[in-house]
Order: sequence, then C-alpha cells, then structure tokens
Amino acid sequence: MCDKVYFPVILNTDKEVLIIGAGNVALRKTKKLLEFTKKIKIVSSEFHEEFDNLNVNKIKMEINEDNFITLLNDEISFVVLSLNNKELNRKLGSICKKKNIMINVVDDKDLSDIIFPATIRKENLLIAVSTKGECPYYSKKLKEELKEFIDRKDKEAKILIDARKKGDILEDTYKTIKRGL
Repeated sequence: MCDKVYFPVILNTDKEVLIIGAGNVALRKTKKLLEFTKKIKIVSSEFHEEFDNLNVNKIKMEINEDNFITLLNDEISFVVLSLNNKELNRKLGSICKKKNIMINVVDDKDLSDIIFPATIRKENLLIAVSTKGECPYYSKKLKEELKEFIDRKDKEAKILIDARKKGDILEDTYKTIKRGL
C-alpha cells in the first residue's frame, strides 16, 4: 500500500470524462459527474438499465488493452475505470498514466490519481469532503451534517440581509438568531 498525498482541487470539466464499465459503481459515479458536466462517454459491453435514462454518450464494445488506446485523446479530462476485472483496470490505468491522463480506479484508491469526494453545492459555494478514499461512508455522513449546518447558516444570512435592508440593528438581530429565534 502506498501513502499517496492528495491535494484537494476543483477540476474544470469542460473536457470529456471517459468511464470504462457500466455497472452499479459506474452508474453512481456517472450520476455524481452529471451534477457537474454533460460531457461523459461510457464504454462497456453491457450497461446497467438505468443508463438508458441518463444523457450520456454510450458506446457498446468489449474493452481490452488494444482497443482502449483508441478511446484516449486530448479531449479527455480523466478516466474512470470501473470494470469487474481488477487486472484489466490496472493495465488500462497504466496506459492512461503513460499518456499523462488522470484516473480513478473504483476498486483501488492506491492506483487512483483522483478520488471522488462527497460534495455540497450551493449557488456560490462548493464544498468537497473526503477521507482520501479510506471511508467514503464517513465522508457521506459528514457531508450530510455539514449541509444541515450550511442550510442553517444560509437562513441566518437571509435574516441578517433582510434586517440590514430594513435598517435594523444587525447586532440585535444576530443575538435573536443565536437565541433560536
């Protein structure tokens, strides 16, 4: 096991995301990605039935080391490897790394350059929560707690904005908020 150090970054998704495999895990990753981009290409010999309801580019083909390289180009932002074959995921990941394309290998965080965080999106706010791939369940639970906190703070901000517009004393309004309205 390697001790990778991950730097949190917000990635521009103007380029296409290539997902190899179309099972349950790929479906979950695709749904998450669709919150941020519509440029998703999924390649698999079989597709989970829910992919029929998603607006993604689907290519039905059996993936191997030889034909995989034909899918890689400069328009790829990163690749998600989600095959039920750890060895093939590893080999395809190696091909990506040789081409300097970042990867997420769904069953091997140590091979991954990218880890999918739990995210909270608001109008002008994007928060990512991650346990660096160690315990995604905890990331999800922490995200839920943070979202409740942020929603509460958002309500407080709206009250303060309204009070300011009315000319109220903000310190008094804030004390009222803190007492629980």
